Formats: sequence, C-alpha cells, structure tokens
Amino acid sequence: MRVLGIDPGTRVCGYACVELQQRERAGLEARPALQVRNAVHRSGSGKPRLIGAGVFDLGGSRKPPEQRLAELPTALETRVDRFEPECVALEEAFFGKSVQSALRLGEARGVVLLVAGRRELRVHQYAPATVKLRVAGHGAASKEALTRMVEQALGVSFEDLPRDVGDATAIALCHTSALQACYGL
Repeated sequence: MRVLGIDPGTRVCGYACVELQQRERAGLEARPALQVRNAVHRSGSGKPRLIGAGVFDLGGSRKPPEQRLAELPTALETRVDRFEPECVALEEAFFGKSVQSALRLGEARGVVLLVAGRRELRVHQYAPATVKLRVAGHGAASKEALTRMVEQALGVSFEDLPRDVGDATAIALCHTSALQACYGL
C-alpha cells in the first residue's frame, strides 16, 4: 500500500510517498521503488520505505496567493500519477500561530482535498500530536526528534532537504503505523 503524505502550505508544500510492504501471507505484491534524492531504501515485509519525496515551491510572498494555489493541483496530480498512492494522509486543521496562518493553511488543505476527491483517493487526517505520538513515541516531541525518528524508521537523511519533506514523511508514516496496528501488516 502506498500513502502520499502532504504537508500543505501556500508557499511551500511538502510531499512524501511511503510504501508499506505487506507480509507475503497477506498476498499483496510489492511495487518497484523509484529513485529518491538522498535516500537509502530499506525493504522487507511489513516495513515502510520511502518511494519519493520533495517540495512544491509555489513562490514567495510577492506572488499573489491565488496564483500560488493555482499551481498546486497540477503539481499534486503529477505526483499522484507518478506514485499511484492508494490514499492521502494529511494533518488535521488546527489553530496555531495566528488566524491568518490557519486561513492560509486551510486554503492549501482545500486544494489537497480537491485533488484527492478528483482522483477518488481516500484522505486520512491526523492531529499533529497524533503524528508525533505514532512516529516519535511522544505527542509533544520536538520537530527535531520527529525528523530523527523518521530518518531512523526509513533509513534516509533529510539533512539537505526542506523541513516540509520531513513533516510530510512523518504524516505518511503516521498512517502506515495506523495500518500496521489495525491490520497487522
């Protein structure tokens, strides 16, 4: 099963596709891995592996938000076509630093939901504390601790990549963790 994790944003949007290999007795065939910049794949039954990750740079604050958001559906659909995920994992909307930030995040989330709906992909949403708990083992884990656990779980380094890539990967891993717990994958 492939999960496309998205860390939505109106300037930079992170994405990561994680594949969860089912054990042979479950009867699903593994798909070949794609090249990932700065990543070393680890495969094996029931282990998640990173298929691809990156960011969509939608432009800085000088570019109007409607123009930045207009680019996002095409970019997301391109990744859906490339990775062929079965579902999308996304952080739940939350009120963070400011009302303005929450509104902008909501705009990007709306675009992600639109693309998922067009492609008939189920969307699984998780609270930020749930992502931290499932991936790092503690709901109040720091961003650095979360990134270290993602790197360790997948055998990759996010050192040279934008933070949004690690966040998107953590969201995807959160969902694979839920699948493993639910179905014993």
